[in-house]
Amino acid sequence: MKTRSLILLCLLAFLGCKEDENPGFIMDLIQSNRYYNQEVIPVAYQNMYGQWRLYDISGGLTASGKETDFDYLELKPFGIYGMVRDDILFEYGSVEKYTFDSTSTEGLQVRMLAEFSSGLEPYFFSSCTKYVFLRGTDSLDLVSPCCDMYNYHFVRASEGNSLSTLCVGTE
Repeated sequence: MKTRSLILLCLLAFLGCKEDENPGFIMDLIQSNRYYNQEVIPVAYQNMYGQWRLYDISGGLTASGKETDFDYLELKPFGIYGMVRDDILFEYGSVEKYTFDSTSTEGLQVRMLAEFSSGLEPYFFSSCTKYVFLRGTDSLDLVSPCCDMYNYHFVRASEGNSLSTLCVGTE
């Protein structure tokens, strides 16, 4: 009986992950029209869509940043974000254009609203508002509006770095 239970558990774990011959994004499993029926991100910022590898977290109360604690941010049309740690989608939700600083003309101002999070609270819960700065085609910064919050720095993931095992941690 224990052997059958173990085999069943292994089979369910295997079926929960799909080995993809053509690696793509974990977010490909979430429909583009999940939150919006049309594009909500201005054309000038649509280059932010794609898979981004987190390489640094700066700022915070002590201004010394912190260690990176997730691997990738995936952004896809129409305003969808997902956060990946150890090849598992641990949070996803919507990105909406949201003006929180009417005095600034720099960057795109957005709010990230989690629909699903495997943590106790959404990752960006305390600071869901961010400035989006694109630096060329391969660098993305999510900057907090306040000096004592964290800023996230990414490089575009190359196609060779795409995730090959798609395991989605959804409800």
